Amino acid sequence: MKEDRRIKRTREKIRETFALLIEEKGLDAVTVKDLTERADFNRGTFYLHYQDKYDLLEKSEEEVIRGITAISDSIGYNDPSSWADSARMHPSATAYFEFLKQHGNFLKAVMGPKGDPSFQDKLKKLMIGNIKKAAGGKTLPHGDYIMAFMVSAHLGVVQHWLDTGMKETPEQMAGLLTAMNKYGPLKSGGLTS
Repeated sequence: MKEDRRIKRTREKIRETFALLIEEKGLDAVTVKDLTERADFNRGTFYLHYQDKYDLLEKSEEEVIRGITAISDSIGYNDPSSWADSARMHPSATAYFEFLKQHGNFLKAVMGPKGDPSFQDKLKKLMIGNIKKAAGGKTLPHGDYIMAFMVSAHLGVVQHWLDTGMKETPEQMAGLLTAMNKYGPLKSGGLTS
């Protein structure tokens, strides 16, 4: 069933306002009253969509996880032809950064120092699962350390991009991450255009 546009716009406005308030006050200090006053909605409108701020947080985080999962699922780990030319970017890399940019304000807030520390753990678990799929069941010596390095580096790149205002395009970020994955961070040659 397709979501009504007005409902979608209302939820987006609530989420955007929530992100702004998290950055200003911190997640713990944000109240439903703060949210409704800033978004210029009455409390009844908020409660039509969410039980409380934690329900809003959970549903917003789940939406992001679902979106990233859908992009990851489009990669085709079991299709070697999708990775045959390791010099080219996989189309899902750009789609991934486009999705992150679309949810950038929320992600910056929730991943920031005043946000939800458990969200990064959810992202890490998702990334670890994707790395395991990409490895095709192969195990490497010290694989846990390699995985921790890759996940932390990847999240660090994403967080830096969000924190600095997403100045680079999704295509540039996809190119940078592809180059760093292929050549390593010191030999990646910078941003691609």
